[in-house]
Amino acid sequence: MSLNLSLTKQVRRGYQPKKADFMRWIKSSLLSNFIQVNIDIMIVDSKNSAIFNAKYRNKNTATNVIALEYQDSREKFQLLYGEIILCDEVIVNEAIAQHKKINHHYAHMLVHAMLHLQGYDHQHKMQRKHMETLEVEILANYAINNPYQTC
Repeated sequence: MSLNLSLTKQVRRGYQPKKADFMRWIKSSLLSNFIQVNIDIMIVDSKNSAIFNAKYRNKNTATNVIALEYQDSREKFQLLYGEIILCDEVIVNEAIAQHKKINHHYAHMLVHAMLHLQGYDHQHKMQRKHMETLEVEILANYAINNPYQTC
């Protein structure tokens, strides 16, 4: 398997994960044998997150993560292509509010997005439980506590 990662930081902060962190989390999140994996990650501010969220999800607010998948490539050719848009401000604010390490919350959002890119969803209760279980198992590999447990 070949893995290509493009990382663009419109917002740069010292606490943000490095490219190597994202690579590790991506590899751990791959649940199928893909021939090729191309992931574009962009870290944006709240204003741009709201713009992307309005464009792709018809919601006029900033959000922590947006995952844009190319489903046909995945299903037909075992190629995983996707874009992940992470909003620094929302991730930081959520981490603080939830008493989590910022890096751990970034990891959770990346794993969550990677599962979406592979076709996992949380629209229905059973899907949500399955996806959350996978996230918890993947994050445990990095000694990151269950992100769904409240403090």
